Amino acid sequence: MAEKKQTTKKTDEKKSVAKVAKPITIKWLSKTELMERHQKMIQFLQNTVSSMETDIKRLKLILNQLSKFDPEDTNSLQENEEVQKAIWDNELKKYEEEDMEIVEWKFDWYFMIWWDQKRYPVPLNYSSKTKLIPGDILKLKIMSDWKFVYKLIRPAERKHIRAVLSKTDENKFTAVTDDGKIYFLNQAAVTFFKGKPWDELYIITNEKEDWGFAAIEAIIKK
Repeated sequence: MAEKKQTTKKTDEKKSVAKVAKPITIKWLSKTELMERHQKMIQFLQNTVSSMETDIKRLKLILNQLSKFDPEDTNSLQENEEVQKAIWDNELKKYEEEDMEIVEWKFDWYFMIWWDQKRYPVPLNYSSKTKLIPGDILKLKIMSDWKFVYKLIRPAERKHIRAVLSKTDENKFTAVTDDGKIYFLNQAAVTFFKGKPWDELYIITNEKEDWGFAAIEAIIKK
């Protein structure tokens, strides 16, 4: 009986060891997922650095204004045009007009993102038709019946590139340039142009910032 208990104990120990030693399954990212994550990180850093530089410039202007403060002079803190522009004239605007709410902000490819991280989705069909690129400034009108109306008001500087239409393992279309760079595309635009892999592609990107996304100008069928 004692021998049977000892055998059972050894068997349980082996099962326990086998359970602990079970290999861990690691999910490897696909090349597309890796590129998307890479571009998002770059975009975050570029936006953060740009915001910091703008804030530093504004702080210097305001500090300069404060250095001229004189309690005996009621006009010593009167904002000049440059200070007013630094404080108030930026791309982030939100106001009311008649019976609608107006939001003006920069397009990041999928959304207009407000400072509190509130996201205003931009329809893919609209961004495809308007050939929006990251950096474009849009005006969103939120009507009293909650209808959203978008309008491009300040286009970013654009650059036109020739590429080839490609398709990932996840069935997402991308643009591959002659030098091997990959740009992510609006899938609705590819569908509209009835694009297929290896079609000749002409895309539009932001000339000053490399966001890794592009609008489709035209597709030449093979």
